[in-house]
Amino acid sequence: MLFKYDPSNNFLLVNNTIVPSYDLTENLIGTCSFCDAQIISQSYHDLDDNTAVVAYCEKCGASFINLYDREWNWISEQPISHFFSYKESTARNAEFQMGENSKRENSYYTDLTNVPMNKLTTIFSPSEIESMMAKSLGKKYVRQYLYRARKKYEKFQDVFGITLDI
Repeated sequence: MLFKYDPSNNFLLVNNTIVPSYDLTENLIGTCSFCDAQIISQSYHDLDDNTAVVAYCEKCGASFINLYDREWNWISEQPISHFFSYKESTARNAEFQMGENSKRENSYYTDLTNVPMNKLTTIFSPSEIESMMAKSLGKKYVRQYLYRARKKYEKFQDVFGITLDI
């Protein structure tokens, strides 16, 4: 199965079918296969015989899909590398904007307080967000975390169409 995720609306796209979330509770659900830090659930989606849990690593920011059966037995985990944006259209019922064809407005921010937190937590770790926030407010920050965050700016722009300059 091909999974894509829209973090702004918490929609999961499974083989060209949108599956909305039924719960947004954050729970610790395991450890990251990249850095061994905690993985936190972001949204829960009902698939036919399974439940898909979208989760992210609190340290490295990686995103995952964890599949469980109806008795909550773990089936598999798959990193999320594909994202999409969903836009409700008045002319048509729904319109998908994916990859290069996406027509998102490109917002530019130097003040992080104007950027939605759910978008930041999708890409950046809590330490990176804290350092970016401190830097944007002119406060003391941890240079190492800001450096790591800056490496992810391009990915953040690709996913959300928001350019950061902090």
